[in-house]
Amino acid sequence: MIFQRTARHEPIRLIARKHNYFPQRFMWRGKQYNVHAVVRAWTEMKRKGAWHFFRVRCPEGTFDLCQDAALNIWYLARQVE
Repeated sequence: MIFQRTARHEPIRLIARKHNYFPQRFMWRGKQYNVHAVVRAWTEMKRKGAWHFFRVRCPEGTFDLCQDAALNIWYLARQVE
């Protein structure tokens, strides 16, 4: 796998969720992405609380998205080629 670096945890806007949990559609850098599959989901405990991570597959590529559960803020952690 090749990882394309983005700014550390670049903010995204989550537009829709599947089953009220999994990302289904998000906006990044002015473009909307439709999630075709959630490949992996995991949780990491940080000092300030839990972070939920989702590796998602879209027609444009595969991305690692993360959510700061305490603040309900979504980020793009990296684009996976």
